[in-house]
Amino acid sequence: MDMPFDPSQAGSLVVGCHLSVAKGFPAAAGVAVQVGANALQFFPRNPRGGAQRQVSEAERAQWLERREEAGLRYTIAHIPYTVNLASPKPAAYEFARRVLREDLERCRWVGADAAVTHPGSYVEGDPADGTRRIIAAIEPVLPLLEEPGAPWLLLETMSGQGSEIGGRLEELRAILEGLGWPPRVGVCLDTCHLFAAGYDWRDPAQVDRLVEDLDRAVGWERVQALHVNDSKFPCGSRRDRHEKMGQGEIGRRGFANLLRHPRLRALPMLLETPIDGELDYAAEIRWLRDLDRELAAGA
Repeated sequence: MDMPFDPSQAGSLVVGCHLSVAKGFPAAAGVAVQVGANALQFFPRNPRGGAQRQVSEAERAQWLERREEAGLRYTIAHIPYTVNLASPKPAAYEFARRVLREDLERCRWVGADAAVTHPGSYVEGDPADGTRRIIAAIEPVLPLLEEPGAPWLLLETMSGQGSEIGGRLEELRAILEGLGWPPRVGVCLDTCHLFAAGYDWRDPAQVDRLVEDLDRAVGWERVQALHVNDSKFPCGSRRDRHEKMGQGEIGRRGFANLLRHPRLRALPMLLETPIDGELDYAAEIRWLRDLDRELAAGA
C-alpha cells in the first residue's frame, strides 16, 4: 500500500498544527516555521463550507518551494465541519458530496498528503442508513484517489456523541468494507475523541488495546495521521471538547504513554488545541517536543 509518510524515517517528532491559508499557502508555511512545526493542517475552504479561494499557478509554485524550505514533512487538509456525508437531508447531502470532491481536487493541486473528514451524523432513524450514505458519497471520488499525486482520504475517529458515526472502530471498518477496502482511504486518530469514546491514554494497557483494536478493525497501514488534543471532559464521556496540551483530563501521563508507543509516536501529529492566535501553537508544540525529549532521556 502506497504510504505518503514513511514512519521508519520519522526520527524526531513530526508535529504541526492547524493554520489558516486565507492569506495564501506560502504565508501559512511561514507561520509554521515561526511556531516550530514540521507538519501543517489547513481548511481547503472557509470552515463553514463557503466557496474555495482561488489558488493561482504562481501561488502553488511558491507554496511548493516554501514548503520544502520550511521542512514541512506532512501536509493535510481538513474537510469543513459543516460537511455531513451521512445526512438524510438531500440538500445537505448533495452539498457534502460536492465539497468532498472539490476539496480532494484542491488537495491534489497543492500537493497535500491527505484530507481528513468527519464520517458524518445520521441525525435520525437507522445508523446503518447513515453508513450507507457515507459509502455512497465516497464511492464516486475513489477514481480521483487513484490519480498521480492524489491525497489519501482519512476518516476521523470520533467521540460517539449524539448521532455521529465513527465513535466505534467497527463503524469505520463498516465504511471501509462497504467501499471494498480501497488503497488510499484510511483513518486519522484524535486523542480527545478516542479518550471521550473510552480509550484511556493514562493507562498503558489501554494504549496497547487501542493499537491492537485498530490493527484488527482497519489494519495499521491505514492509520495515517494523529490529531493531538487534550480533553476537557473525562474518559468515556462521549463529549468532544479539546483542551491545551497537559491541561486536560489526558494530561502529561496520557501523552507520555502515547509517545512511548513506537507506532503512535511515528505518526504525523497535528494540534487542534484551543488558542487565541496561531503563534500560541509554539508553546503547544514545544510542550510535546520537550516531553518527548524527557522520555528519551529516561525522565
